[in-house]
Amino acid sequence: MKKTLLSTLALIALGGVVTSCGKEQKDAPQPAGNTSARATELPAGETITGSIQTDSLALVDLYKSLDGMNWSHSNNWNSSRPVATWAGVQVSDVAGAPRVTALYLGGNKLRGTLPKSIGQLTALRSLQLQYNRELTGTIPAELYQLTHLRSLRLRFTSLTGEVSPAIGKLTELDTLDLSNSRYDLSMWWNGDPATAKEHRPNGKTLTGSLPREIGQLTKARYIDLSFQGFTGTLPTEIGALKSAKYLSLYGCHFSGELPASLGALAQLEYFSAGLNEFSGSLPASLGSLKSIREIHISGNKLTGAIPASLGALKTLQQLHLAGNQLTGTIPAELAHLTGIYVIDLKGNKLSGTIPTDLGGAQQSLLISVDLSDNDLTGTIPARIKRYLPDAAKYAGLHGLPDYGYTMFVLSGNKLTGKIPAEYLAYPKTLQLLLPQQAGYGFSNEPK
Repeated sequence: MKKTLLSTLALIALGGVVTSCGKEQKDAPQPAGNTSARATELPAGETITGSIQTDSLALVDLYKSLDGMNWSHSNNWNSSRPVATWAGVQVSDVAGAPRVTALYLGGNKLRGTLPKSIGQLTALRSLQLQYNRELTGTIPAELYQLTHLRSLRLRFTSLTGEVSPAIGKLTELDTLDLSNSRYDLSMWWNGDPATAKEHRPNGKTLTGSLPREIGQLTKARYIDLSFQGFTGTLPTEIGALKSAKYLSLYGCHFSGELPASLGALAQLEYFSAGLNEFSGSLPASLGSLKSIREIHISGNKLTGAIPASLGALKTLQQLHLAGNQLTGTIPAELAHLTGIYVIDLKGNKLSGTIPTDLGGAQQSLLISVDLSDNDLTGTIPARIKRYLPDAAKYAGLHGLPDYGYTMFVLSGNKLTGKIPAEYLAYPKTLQLLLPQQAGYGFSNEPK
């Protein structure tokens, strides 16, 4: 199991979205003639405006507004052929009538601004416009009228402006992907906030604060707002996203405290708020995330102690809190995380000794523990000798760790005593322990 880093980031597949760390996902329009055979029923008493005729007029306007003649895939568009045969268009039976229910135009070289007529596609369930970097302008108000949308993907476009409070009308959304990144970079960060923040996007991004109406998306399971220009505090209403399994706010400009309401997200498996400007203490309520697998909050301005409540997260596989200003001791409760793979606390102001049982035999799945660049004192725990066979095999010791081998990194602290003889036998492994801070170190360090 140590040979493979199981990452929620790479495994979650919600609403047709598969996110893979470091891997670009492009979605070409589906083939022409992709007409759904499954009828869509409306809730009792609910009606829907429009017709296939109004849908086709809206599509023609979309084609003309977004330079359709130069799309990568435009078979049958703006022709007399049935709309169901147009590339990337899905037509389904809705309440006994054919309607356009999905547009798959990701990576299709769309160019221009979204027309207001997008709001005429009133039966639309899925709008896939991701990876169209020349899609510009703001999100039209009319888009928020598409109240039957279940999947909205605008990833890696050049849309600007603010997200309207009207987003709260899209209560059927399962997937909301507004990320401005071609990749998910949350696991590539090397622990240096100054360097990492250079990778945050500049220029054409969504801006402003996140409207509190985001909390009305109670059916949304996948929400990615990463690498946008969002500012201000995170609304308390974020805790109302009761269906959320994946929530990424990585690489934005959010500030203020992380709301305690985050602890109400009982279904959440992946949470990333790294590379922002969050301050204050980590809420103890994070210990209530009973389904969580990964927490990424590195590269902020968090202070105070690491909550002992995190030790209750039985499903947690990765904990990333590096590059903050956290103080106090490392909670002994972190040794209770028996399913943990990665603990990254690098670059804080943690003090005291390394907990007795951290990295002990009960944490047999551990592949990386980074406690470097803190103010930890005491001696090297004898138990880290068990990591030596893996560490000795690792030839590079530079850049990202090879997750096939176990690493226990303690450099840059105030440790004293002696280096275990086993480490002295493998000089490259000393990079995991040396140097310590000025005035500290080991009596048997190689000269």
